[in-house]
Amino acid sequence: MNRIAMNDDALEIVSGGTILPYVVQPGDNLQTIAAKYHVTPEQLAKWNDLGNTNNVQAGQQLKIKF
Repeated sequence: MNRIAMNDDALEIVSGGTILPYVVQPGDNLQTIAAKYHVTPEQLAKWNDLGNTNNVQAGQQLKIKF
């Protein structure tokens, strides 16, 4: 597995795409995070095994796939 560093975030290159780790910030929710990365809240929930799409907490690490 290849890894490259980009702005102190580790990108993980996987078959079919790239995974960017994201640490939830105070005030974040899936809608705001999704908008920032041009994905849907439903995609974020699926990629991160989140049952309740409204329940993320500051400091929680999420995976964003490209």
